[in-house]
Amino acid sequence: MNDPTTRPEPDRCPVITRRRFLAALGASVAGVAVAGYGISVWGRHPTAPITNPTATPTPAPGAFGSTTGRTLVVVEMGGGNDGLNTVVPHADPRYHDLRGDLAITEPLPLDDEIGLHPALGFLADEYAAGRLAIVEGVGYPDPDLSHFASMATWWAGAPGATATTGWLGRYLDGTVGGDVPLAAVSIGPGPTPALLGDRIFQVSIRDLSGLAPHLPPWIDSADELFGMWHGFAPAIEDPGTLLGRVRGAITATIDAAAALDEVLPDGGPSTPERRRGRSDLETSMAVAAALVVGPEPPAVVYVHGWGDFDTHEGQAARHEELMTSLDSALAGFFATVSEAGAADRVVVMTASEFGRRAASNGSGTDHGTASVQFLLGAPVAGGRYGEAPSLTDLDRRGNPVHTVDYRSVYASVLTGWFEADAESILGGDFEVLPVIG
Repeated sequence: MNDPTTRPEPDRCPVITRRRFLAALGASVAGVAVAGYGISVWGRHPTAPITNPTATPTPAPGAFGSTTGRTLVVVEMGGGNDGLNTVVPHADPRYHDLRGDLAITEPLPLDDEIGLHPALGFLADEYAAGRLAIVEGVGYPDPDLSHFASMATWWAGAPGATATTGWLGRYLDGTVGGDVPLAAVSIGPGPTPALLGDRIFQVSIRDLSGLAPHLPPWIDSADELFGMWHGFAPAIEDPGTLLGRVRGAITATIDAAAALDEVLPDGGPSTPERRRGRSDLETSMAVAAALVVGPEPPAVVYVHGWGDFDTHEGQAARHEELMTSLDSALAGFFATVSEAGAADRVVVMTASEFGRRAASNGSGTDHGTASVQFLLGAPVAGGRYGEAPSLTDLDRRGNPVHTVDYRSVYASVLTGWFEADAESILGGDFEVLPVIG
């Protein structure tokens, strides 16, 4: 029986502390930012190491100067692109013997020795105009032909033991640090280890469908929501605490989303209406172009996860489709940046973890070694660089032997394009090719 003299205890309202309020606001703001753009912001190291033979010290921001207002766009061709059927040694009878029915018999001729895959018409035109550099025979000593180990080597900028940063992450650590929200942008299924650094934030974009539909009803605009967070966030005083680090991550996410909202307020080139008829790479490169011509162009845009170049079988049709997508995407990208007057401040570089075996296996090719890299853009000194590997002097597994260390290509971009100290970033002295005019 209830005692009428005992008053029921009132319902307890949860105590709203400053920390809880800020955490709730931050979660709301960051959630809207991430929902609106399919983005995540990554800082510091990956959870698992990537390969690197020597521990390179983290450079201080500004140690390599500024980012010079220039952009490098890296297009990763995951799976191992067939260099021999991309840049075709049509004058070498050994190529036709090794490839049989898989040989490209009518490439787009560049000179008396080589030609491009027939689907690369835009690149052939750019080569003729002096804006395409082809680096032949790219690889590294004692290659590991597993996909992950090979990509980890390329991401880190050196083969060997363990490290926790990528080659582009180290460059950005020594230029902008963590001060520029969109300095490092990856477009693809997640962040790329190549952009992981000790100080920088990497913005990983999966989709840009627009921000406005995700705003809560009590907020009129994205600017109002972002402004609320920036007004309250300084109340978290100590950046060294866990809460302070969370605040930094939320702030970085918000700043990145705000910058993207300015560049692509309506979802830009990735809205469904504009995606129709485009490949994944064409859509990604359209987003990259919008970033480059925007008010705060990134220093690095890394495009990945768009195609499977691991052509063990059915290569002829698959590789043609991939080459068509690459050519069309690059043509669209440069049309956009040229129209905006930004062609002189961007260079595109391709990358793939390895090439393919010299001989076909019937309908495809197995994992190989030396391959080709493209550098493309108005600042590029077009032409052939390196040396095409011999097709008669193969290694014990039947693979071409590399003639150019891939870190020479990195050093050439870091030195020639970014005017940075490549030796400090790569942990060694590598030949600089004159690929930047």
